[in-house]
Amino acid sequence: MASSEDVLLIGALIFVFGIGFFMVFFAMTQVTSQMVLIPEIASSQATVDVLNAQSNVINKMDYVIFGLFIGLVLGLIISGWFVGGHPIFMAIYFIVIVISVASSTVLSNVWETTTQASIFGATVANFPITNNLLTNLPIYLSAIGFLGMVVMFGKPFMMGNEQGGGTY
Repeated sequence: MASSEDVLLIGALIFVFGIGFFMVFFAMTQVTSQMVLIPEIASSQATVDVLNAQSNVINKMDYVIFGLFIGLVLGLIISGWFVGGHPIFMAIYFIVIVISVASSTVLSNVWETTTQASIFGATVANFPITNNLLTNLPIYLSAIGFLGMVVMFGKPFMMGNEQGGGTY
């Protein structure tokens, strides 16, 4: 981690898991609601309880996306601190961040188009955090990219001249 491409990786992973969990949530709620209507399944209270418990589990998928996002951002910050970089490469880092933010607009628009499809109805209401992250993905990635740049290239200035050249 700790490179400029990792910002794009964060956006792509959040998008892939967001779309995947959105589709799984939609499919599982449809399947569960249809299974409960089958008389052979509905006759067993234990089965109905298990299906309802499954619904409680899939309602937590939004929090998994948020945890993934926070974990990836913290990983970028920590590895950027330990890896460090020479300030001459800051321009390249910035260019890659700009490309990452530009490409994240495509991911954001795909999320918006997918979740607003009439077949999914109000499923997006069960993903408020993921919807916020992916709708505003370019803004979040630009902030993460700037933060990563500050951590990676600002460390020599914060730490002073500890990288050699001293007297023995």
